[in-house]
Amino acid sequence: MAPRYLVSGTIRLDLADARLWLSGEPVVLRAKPFDFLRVLMESPQRLVTKEELLEQVWPGVTVSEAVITSAVRDVRRALGDDARRPRLIETAHGRGYRFLAPVEATDTPPTGPEPRPEPGIETPHTPSPGATPAPRLRPMAIGLILAAVVAAGGVSAALVWWGRYTPTPQKAAEVAKSVAVTPFTDLSPVMDQEWFAEGLTEEVLNGLARIPDLRVVSRESAAQFGDGGRAAVDAARGLGVAHLLQGSVRHEAGRRRVSVTLVRTSDGALIWSKTYDRDDQDAMSIQADIAFDIASTLRSVLEPEKLRAMVAAGTRSVEAYEAYLQGLALEQRELENGDVALTRQASEAFEKARALDPGFSDAHWRAARIWFGNATRINAAARGDVPADERLALFLERIQKAIDTSRDETERLKYEATQASMQMRIQAAHRAMAAYLERRPRDLDAWEEMADLAAYAGEPEWVVKAAERMHTLSVQDGLPRSRAVTVAVMAQRYDDATRWARAQMAMQPENAMLRYQAHRAMIGAGRAYEARTLLASIEGSDMPQANRLLAHVRQVCAEGRVEEARRVAARLGPGSPLATRWQAAQTLGDMRAAEAILRPYDTPEGLPVLMQFLIYPTFDPRAFPVLSARLEQEGVKRPPAAAIPHGCAAP
Repeated sequence: MAPRYLVSGTIRLDLADARLWLSGEPVVLRAKPFDFLRVLMESPQRLVTKEELLEQVWPGVTVSEAVITSAVRDVRRALGDDARRPRLIETAHGRGYRFLAPVEATDTPPTGPEPRPEPGIETPHTPSPGATPAPRLRPMAIGLILAAVVAAGGVSAALVWWGRYTPTPQKAAEVAKSVAVTPFTDLSPVMDQEWFAEGLTEEVLNGLARIPDLRVVSRESAAQFGDGGRAAVDAARGLGVAHLLQGSVRHEAGRRRVSVTLVRTSDGALIWSKTYDRDDQDAMSIQADIAFDIASTLRSVLEPEKLRAMVAAGTRSVEAYEAYLQGLALEQRELENGDVALTRQASEAFEKARALDPGFSDAHWRAARIWFGNATRINAAARGDVPADERLALFLERIQKAIDTSRDETERLKYEATQASMQMRIQAAHRAMAAYLERRPRDLDAWEEMADLAAYAGEPEWVVKAAERMHTLSVQDGLPRSRAVTVAVMAQRYDDATRWARAQMAMQPENAMLRYQAHRAMIGAGRAYEARTLLASIEGSDMPQANRLLAHVRQVCAEGRVEEARRVAARLGPGSPLATRWQAAQTLGDMRAAEAILRPYDTPEGLPVLMQFLIYPTFDPRAFPVLSARLEQEGVKRPPAAAIPHGCAAP
């Protein structure tokens, strides 16, 4: 007889009772995800292929690999594991999955105190950002501990301890017209509708976000709430969100049934529920109906006719809408596990959607964004098979079609701003984005783009405003954006950047990118001693090697160790990212080398790339005649280039 329990650290899988326990508390896990976890834990520290998983978890049933993606996502949420920095479940892209921790099979139920986690393995029950935090230490206790640490190891040791201590964030004030949407769950018999559930979640969010008097929590933040229950309600309430929308999808015999509930977070009361039962040919109306009904329930100020038009799907083609939803789902999965191949698949899905319906503005926009990102600085590997000038041309073609077919004047402003920026019409881009943000003031992605546009246009006040809005809004949503810290550094607001970085790290102490940006801010603020407490964790992270080397260069330059900085910078070869090589040369004080790195882009074709460096206060456009002429034509006046904060002396 097989042992009853599989135990790994604080994880206990009770095979006889089909229950998952974490730190002595039961955790709800559906049947298929439970079986998925069981199969992995039965073969710990070994690659379990997708074929094995399909055979053991879905025996005798013909299903797509999407069911595996759904199961692993549910398990990771239950265990508090991060797909990008896995401590428990590792993805072998295209092949399968591996349970990383040792597992003991036993018939003896654990007794006494809960076992300590294995070294290097995060306790799965540790609350994720947005979850109920650990009990707060009393101020006197904190002071005594800090005093003891300082006595034992000095200020640096105290700072290291403080970096590990996570203070409890204050509860946000509730906003009456606010809602968080948790990811919809696929309850279909063969679980083959994950793509529809994910895409529908995104579309409902997009529809609700267009309503001006409604605060909508970002999908990334809502995803931390899990699949529902009291913990999700408590987490949403902690972010000041008054309502939580939860839903499920079921597909059988050519019909889709979507069930949704709206819960009041103040007391967990169900205030509204509805089931939308449609045949496949009418499925596209579901997201518009959900958004309309929610906005009506929350008493939006919009007239019903305007509200209907605002939240409607942008196509009448079922095939185009389904391809579009598949693209949204693929984009979301790429965000979760970092697999750039998914971005390429999403691009293909959006291209299919826009080909099926040439009047589908949202599909043109999503397709354009992928080409835009790869023409500049995002996911370059996804479309690396196409030359840069062709990528830019493809972007411009699609963004123009998005503008031409858009039925939403506010959305059109965003499209026009993005188009104008890539055409080097800098002032027009800035004006259009400012007008868009006046109508959609909670759009975090737009504020991020505004930071760049304001820097290009020589509008430092707007750069600072964008940084402040990104920080405030993302902290309110419980998922702070390190980009706010970066932009504050670019605005030379080093003290603000350092203060924000500390606040964000208190919420996300394990976020490597945030630590990297915090280190950058502290160097700029002249706090090299404090920055050094973060360097080891940065260098030991999974960040790209080029970023880790650049952080080292900044640190040793700030400490006056010039020769060491040069040796480390020499490891950044021609294959390293353009911006990283340029920043390293500037930090070393070698301005001629920095200019030489960017000079090939001072051409009419290269300006969309070179333009991005205008956000750096240390960038001097006078060294680039083509760019300088374009800035003069646009009437852009920039302050003199700033000195490198705490960099090495020029050679």
